[in-house]
Amino acid sequence: MKQRSLIAAAVASALLLAGCNENAGGKRQAASSSKPTPENTVAMVNGQPISKAAVQALTAEIEQRRGGQGIPEEKIIDELVSRELLKQEAEKQDLAKDPAYAARIENSQRMLLSQMAAENYVKNVAVSDEDVKKEYDQRVGEMKLTEYKARHILVDTEDSAKDILKKLQKGEKFEALAKKLSKDPGSKETGGDLGWFNPQQMVPPFASAVASLKNGETTQAPVKTDFGWHIIKREDSRDQAPPPFDEVKEQIRNMLQTQKLQQHIADLKNTAKIERMAPPAKKEEAPAPAAATPAPAEQGQKRPDTGPEAGKPEPADAKASAKKPEPADKSAPAKKPEPADKSAPAKKPEPGK
Repeated sequence: MKQRSLIAAAVASALLLAGCNENAGGKRQAASSSKPTPENTVAMVNGQPISKAAVQALTAEIEQRRGGQGIPEEKIIDELVSRELLKQEAEKQDLAKDPAYAARIENSQRMLLSQMAAENYVKNVAVSDEDVKKEYDQRVGEMKLTEYKARHILVDTEDSAKDILKKLQKGEKFEALAKKLSKDPGSKETGGDLGWFNPQQMVPPFASAVASLKNGETTQAPVKTDFGWHIIKREDSRDQAPPPFDEVKEQIRNMLQTQKLQQHIADLKNTAKIERMAPPAKKEEAPAPAAATPAPAEQGQKRPDTGPEAGKPEPADAKASAKKPEPADKSAPAKKPEPADKSAPAKKPEPGK
């Protein structure tokens, strides 16, 4: 089910790209200036042709995305007809004049043309077999690779993993615990056996843990990955021979072509006149005036109330409370403030302060 969904998404993306290819700039870029004929056209939609070249181009894109597997030509034609009808609807509504849509059209056209230029450069750039062999000898031929054979027990929590370590320390068998407790369906029934693998096949924390062990050793602490918590036992290791030249030479050739393309883009930047427009300077906003301390209410005026009691009716003696407050006992002298710690002696003023 998941594989079919991925294929459907890839096909949809390819068809969407084809729509952009045909409609970049809001206008059809005809593959040929010749008059539509049964030999070069597969359909006419309200007088607008869908060329065989467009179908062939889209078919090639889909096959490339699907590893050589295509879809029936009739489905591709149906999709192109649907997109042509939607394109014509967009033209009737002048959607290309909308700034947001215009920017998307501009970016689609830029992306398509840049891909075409890159493909054309890579197709014509020369990478000799001697260059490929030299790169192989330097990067691959002398690589010292190691393969490991290991078992593991996967559980959901660190506490569960620690309990397994305790059982192993008491002498219980790794394979038996893996069959009983491991959450990994791929290795559970074989006692956690993962077979031979190279570190690149595993997530980094797992690979690092295996590489740090000696043959026959088990991790002394649980290893956490995105899958859960692992107890790992490294059983064996061996040197791995590098892949044969004929097996990887095309990959190396593609890598060298990509490197040349990157250098080509760098050269274009160095010789181009590129001006980055500075954004308009922001206007400095005047600082907000400090909030004035509200004056005491006088002559029966009420202060604006913004607290939690706002909106409640004013008490009957509000006018009386608006008067300037007086001390409850006029004869009582005001108390002097006392230090927080009465036992601490007051510091003497220092000279110059």
